[in-house]
Amino acid sequence: MKRLEGKVAVVTGGGTGIGRGIAIALADEGARVFLCGRRLDRIQKTALEIQAAGGYAQAIQADIANEMGVDSLSGVCWMCCRIDILVNNAGISAGGPLDELRVDEWDRVLGVNLRGPFLTTRAVLPVMRGQRAGI
Repeated sequence: MKRLEGKVAVVTGGGTGIGRGIAIALADEGARVFLCGRRLDRIQKTALEIQAAGGYAQAIQADIANEMGVDSLSGVCWMCCRIDILVNNAGISAGGPLDELRVDEWDRVLGVNLRGPFLTTRAVLPVMRGQRAGI
């Protein structure tokens, strides 16, 4: 038996890099994985890879820096009636020298890297509290 059989996981930034690897590892252990990201093509590619290996994955396009984006993510997850694992992986960097960084670029970094985990955690917390479990 796989260690995460019957569990539901949400992975933000699950289309590339570390998030992709985490999503695949969770699915390999039997979790149903919901991949969240801004670029639908990337999260769909990861979802298809997981499905081809016999796992369950669903891609949800959402911008976690935006409350409406997180609402669409949590709406899909609520339909599952449970969320056992939340991986707040999404993150961006503005790149370049600080003295050349525009304020709107910095605001975007803060939105994804700080506001995003706050919003996603706040969205799934009622589900986890209701089931009295989750990490």
